[in-house]
Amino acid sequence: MNKNNFCIIMAGGIGARFWPLSRQHHPKQFIDILGNGETLIQATFNRFTRICPPENIYIVTNEIYKS
Repeated sequence: MNKNNFCIIMAGGIGARFWPLSRQHHPKQFIDILGNGETLIQATFNRFTRICPPENIYIVTNEIYKS
């Protein structure tokens, strides 16, 4: 694995696209839409760990989802 690889995951949104499952307080990136036990953001992160070290993966989202 190349330690110089970096990934930025864009995880914005306001919960409108997958309504009614997705809401502003719980948008699609935090939902297990595929039913595999992982949220969309977890699945994306895990896919990128094959090509980037985890410490080089950054998630960009709205401040209200920081926690």
